[in-house]
Amino acid sequence: MAYADLREFVRKLEKEGELKRIRAEVDPVLEIAEVTQRVARAAGRQPNSVGPALLFEKPKGSRHPLLINAFGSVRRMELAFEVNGLGEIAERIQGFLKMETPQGFFDKVKMLPKLAELGSFSRRA
Repeated sequence: MAYADLREFVRKLEKEGELKRIRAEVDPVLEIAEVTQRVARAAGRQPNSVGPALLFEKPKGSRHPLLINAFGSVRRMELAFEVNGLGEIAERIQGFLKMETPQGFFDKVKMLPKLAELGSFSRRA
């Protein structure tokens, strides 16, 4: 099931320990980049770490929070696609690319689940 919106994905990241909130007001011109870079450098000292996603709750001069590095790790990409491994996405794509024209009634019936899945993609976009 797809996320209803970005807020729902942010909640999932937070629940999984993949998000850090920055509650202080931060200037978007230089401070946000500096904070992001420092967090990434600190994480780089640990093996296989790229640091957490960062949610700047109060960017100076904006009413909207700013999410950075949301897809910056394989784990977060898996959470975004709601899969256990990114290979699952490749397998699904290959399955669609290898679809053959159904020859008879039973082939058409067997194809219905794939067509339903394909149809669900257009509703999500």
